Amino acid sequence: MKYLKHFMETVKSMFLNTSIRSKVLIIFMVFMLFYVIISAVIYVNVIKNETLSQVRQRSRETTELIRTNINTMIDNANNVSKMMTTSSLIRSYLESDKPSRSLSKSANEVMFNIHITFPNIDSIYLYDLHGSGLRTNKYLTVSSVEDVKKAPWFDELVKLNGGYKIAINAENTLKTYSGKNLVSVMRVLNDLDSLKPIGVLVLNISQDSISDVINETSENGGSSFIILDANNNPVIKNDGAYEMYNPYLGRILANEDIITINNKRLLVFKSDMPDTGWKIISCTSLSSKSPAIRTLNVLYVLFIGITIFLFIVASLFTANLITSPIKKLINSMQGVANGVFKRVSYNTGNDEIGELKNNYNLMIMEINNLIIKLLDEEKKKRKFELDVLNEQIKPHFLYNTLDNIAYLALSGNNQTVYEAVNALGSFCRISLSKGSEVISLENEVRQIQNYLLLQKLRYGEMISDEYDISPDTNQIKILKNILQPLVENSIYHGIRPSGEPGFIKTSAHINGSCLILSVEDNGIGMDEQEINSISDENLAGNQASFGLRGTIQRLKIHYGTDDIYMVESSKYSGTKITLKIPLEEGKDD
Repeated sequence: MKYLKHFMETVKSMFLNTSIRSKVLIIFMVFMLFYVIISAVIYVNVIKNETLSQVRQRSRETTELIRTNINTMIDNANNVSKMMTTSSLIRSYLESDKPSRSLSKSANEVMFNIHITFPNIDSIYLYDLHGSGLRTNKYLTVSSVEDVKKAPWFDELVKLNGGYKIAINAENTLKTYSGKNLVSVMRVLNDLDSLKPIGVLVLNISQDSISDVINETSENGGSSFIILDANNNPVIKNDGAYEMYNPYLGRILANEDIITINNKRLLVFKSDMPDTGWKIISCTSLSSKSPAIRTLNVLYVLFIGITIFLFIVASLFTANLITSPIKKLINSMQGVANGVFKRVSYNTGNDEIGELKNNYNLMIMEINNLIIKLLDEEKKKRKFELDVLNEQIKPHFLYNTLDNIAYLALSGNNQTVYEAVNALGSFCRISLSKGSEVISLENEVRQIQNYLLLQKLRYGEMISDEYDISPDTNQIKILKNILQPLVENSIYHGIRPSGEPGFIKTSAHINGSCLILSVEDNGIGMDEQEINSISDENLAGNQASFGLRGTIQRLKIHYGTDDIYMVESSKYSGTKITLKIPLEEGKDD
């Protein structure tokens, strides 16, 4: 089963990897093969049944004709024997105890004349009850009967009371030198007055006459015939058909059966002859075909040939009908591989190919619209990035930072000067990031650390910072410059207006499929009206919150979602801004 499954999977894979034209041809060929096999099986069975029907009918008719001809021959012999009983010479011979030579000669002439008149009669034997008899025969025949009253069949003939009995070679009391069998028609001749037996008449028909009847009747019939007597012995001695089929005849129980000899199927049909107790058995080959069936075979082969030709033509036509427009459509689409999104102008009908072309053209239109949209969004992103960068590195920030560094240098605080210059360089380097729009969260956090270090040069201990960064988030890629604007808002809109020292806490952790970033301060906070002004519905029109607005717009464009931030604040209780970054876009490769 495992190998069969593997084989089927291999065949399926090979079929799926072939061209559509090949698939169509293969499917047509499979259906054609199936059709040819089914039609051949049906035709063979129909022809087989028709052949059997014809052979059965021919066997019945021929067997019946042979039976009729043999019965006619025997009836003729019986009539001859009746005719001889009416001969006065024959009766005088039988009634005489010691017939004279002239009487014997006259009776013998009567027998001879009858003998030569009826060619089917091979010999005639006339026995009296006094131990003598007469005979006439064509070929030398010897009788073993010396006293007819001691013959094995005498008592049975007497009981028939004038009726006749059929026996082969007079129940083996006659023997021919040719070795052929004789069909003996025997009867007792009775005295006309006393009705007592006065003799026995035996008329013998040669087996050649029986063979002639069979041969003439079954000529060109393709059948072999066997005639068995009441003891199932062959009537025709040395019969080749009997020698061939006899080993198989014992298996036949019904009057009709089909046997196989040497891979040759034969119909065997038996017909009884009630008058003689004989059986006629015909053996007819079922392989032989009648002229009508041979003609049908030729027509069937011609029909199958035409059908196969039509199947091939139809498969090629169908394959070309399907694949030709597809190839033209593919050629028209080749520009896509080179980045040219051009609509297909090839004319098709309203079928599936036409629908495919129309859908392709719609797709090209959508792609072109999407490209235009992406280009527009990319321009907006670049503008926002440039604006944010300008906002980060604006002149007064640099002036203040450089003034603070200069003051520290004059004060001789070299270590602090070194740290400030290093932080400013790192801040500018991360902001530019070699033109990349995404950086790791670790670098983004370092960016706000540099920014706050520079701001502390101005505000001193008024600002403190805390970080709660989950270690598994450090290497996650995020859009750059998204935390610094939030930290800047915490300084200028939260801590500085309160006039008191404050802290800024930056957090990062993973929640499900999102990276959660938050910037929290304990500054002056916001009331409901202020929170509403920077909500998702009103942020786009809020010109006072440029840093937050630009950052949120960049995030929405980059990650393709509006659910990107959340603001939590209350007056005099600080503010917390949370960003939700989809991890599918943010995980590091």
